[in-house]
Amino acid sequence: MKRTLLILTILIAGFSKGYSCKCYQMNLRNEIDSADLIFQGIPFDKKQIDSKMIYRFSVGKIWKGEKSDTIEIKTGLGGPDCGMIFELGKAYIVYSKHFETTYCRRNKLVDSTLDDLKLDFKFMPDFSNAFIDNEKRLNSKESEYLNRQFEKTFKDYDFTDKSILFTYSTKAISKSDWIYTNWEYDSPSVELVKLTESEKQQTGYDAILVTWSKFMINDKMKTKILKQIK
Repeated sequence: MKRTLLILTILIAGFSKGYSCKCYQMNLRNEIDSADLIFQGIPFDKKQIDSKMIYRFSVGKIWKGEKSDTIEIKTGLGGPDCGMIFELGKAYIVYSKHFETTYCRRNKLVDSTLDDLKLDFKFMPDFSNAFIDNEKRLNSKESEYLNRQFEKTFKDYDFTDKSILFTYSTKAISKSDWIYTNWEYDSPSVELVKLTESEKQQTGYDAILVTWSKFMINDKMKTKILKQIK
């Protein structure tokens, strides 16, 4: 009996492996370059034509591509053809080319991703003045971006109206260099180092946003960073 169950388990595992989708997802930067249509929408209807499923979306926002209130997207049926299965009535971010998409693209439920934030920064005029100047104090869009990006990482910290020093490891960098290096990542390696009142008065900064450091920042390393701006 045990032998029979073992054989069945192996056969089922082999069957599943042979009929599953095999692919990898591109990073956000490459996905944006590859797609000719990127939008946020809610699928409200679907129909199968031969081996393809056609979803009709009510469009909420389009980041890349021609404007439209409704869009039809073609995909496979799921499984080995890597078709993307959309649940009707739920909001998605959809990446497509020639009005087709697959499970291998970065299609995700809006509530499960930060791609909408990244796409807003990349394409929306509201963010045109974000991360481009040398002002210590964050403007409203910079604060909004950082609060959303790190709301789970720094739960008790509000970036609104804060003066932030950005670094790559222990090297101080500009806002523009920081955003260019990090905007495509959902979870960059970061540490927020809050300054003492004395340090705030001396430097004009409230905190240091340390990115991609191999070590936790100690007082000696913090002093080394602050010396770069004096």
